[in-house]
Amino acid sequence: MNYKIIEVQYKRNIEGQKYEKIGKIDEAIKLYEMNVNEMCEGNFPYDRLSIIYHKMKRYDDEKRILNKAISVFEKIDIRRRDIQPKLKSFKERLSKL
Repeated sequence: MNYKIIEVQYKRNIEGQKYEKIGKIDEAIKLYEMNVNEMCEGNFPYDRLSIIYHKMKRYDDEKRILNKAISVFEKIDIRRRDIQPKLKSFKERLSKL
């Protein structure tokens, strides 16, 4: 696990939240997408993007993000207790689209 990458992704998530709060959604999307492209092992950018895209009625993007989240989380060590509930949530949300 590369802690430098995790730290950068965490900072992007925080910055993305700030952008969301002031209505700069496109800027937040860019940051979250960067984390998704790096296969972030935290659920935050996937959750935020799927919510944002759903609100924007960008359902193809929402599906893409949920599929990416499922792909990433299926590869994470199963011994991490937080993985199965998150994976289940992503799958349920995808099935509702």
